[in-house]
Amino acid sequence: MNRRTVLKGGTALAAMTVAAPAIAQSSKWPAREISLINPNAPGASTDLTARIIAQALEKRLNATVIVKNVVGGAGALGPTTLAQSAPDGHTIGLVAISSHIAVPNMMNVAYEPWKAFDIIGQVAALRYGIGAKADGPIKSIEDLVNQGKQKQLTYSSNNVTNVVAMFQLAKLSGAKLRWVVFPGGVESVTAAIGGHVDAVIQTVTEMRPQIEAGKLRFLASAAEARWPDYPDVKTLRELGYNAVSNGPFGYAFPTGVDPAIKERMDKALADVMKDESVTSQITKLGIQAIYRDGKEYGELLKKIEVELVPILKETGMAKKPA
Repeated sequence: MNRRTVLKGGTALAAMTVAAPAIAQSSKWPAREISLINPNAPGASTDLTARIIAQALEKRLNATVIVKNVVGGAGALGPTTLAQSAPDGHTIGLVAISSHIAVPNMMNVAYEPWKAFDIIGQVAALRYGIGAKADGPIKSIEDLVNQGKQKQLTYSSNNVTNVVAMFQLAKLSGAKLRWVVFPGGVESVTAAIGGHVDAVIQTVTEMRPQIEAGKLRFLASAAEARWPDYPDVKTLRELGYNAVSNGPFGYAFPTGVDPAIKERMDKALADVMKDESVTSQITKLGIQAIYRDGKEYGELLKKIEVELVPILKETGMAKKPA
């Protein structure tokens, strides 16, 4: 027998042997419930969105999808838990600016953000806005800027992701604006309406109840577009300041999941995001429903990294080099 033929046949047999477990694994998936890890507390914008997505995925995967709130570690516990989960397709989790950029650049984490995850796709983007106490002295962004040039003003928020627009606004205008960190979005809004800080930058979910109650004045959208809820309120860019806070979020597997399983989940999520009944529920939360596949979403996060890391360094929030 020709030795080359033997080797060729042996190689093919070996390849079939290696591929067999993967094929078997993907054909049995999902074999049990799927966990969706969310690093934020129950009731937060990302948590409510996750529950909408989980319910929609259940119908398409014929499996139970359970949202698990893994809160702690200054936002690091959720992505760390995801990164360390078995890559068997039964654990997915939220990935965003916090998991890939903010947290890894502010503290030491037990995962490599650009290697630990297989991104499935983006599902939404938080809309940020700037507000102030309704009966306070700040009635517009110009008031905020002008008063900030005369003395240092404070503003509240719970996450470095939120405040990019405020850092940009301060730099562009020359206003002295100091960030005061609060443990949650609701607390940061409460601080503003109580007069403990001069302004707040936060999401629709946390701000809208107080705007509608007449306690918070909505000064400007810090998103790329106006809020649909308040179409007459301009964006910072429309007011002449090229400042914006981006809040995209989506989901990923831990690295190493069978490509066949990854492909099925990719298609399921894409299908979910074509469903108007799903996107309308997300929109009602005050969140922009927007889908990007894994490649596109990864590229977006890379772009945001270029903008955010210098801000972390400039403000002293970036971790010191080892």
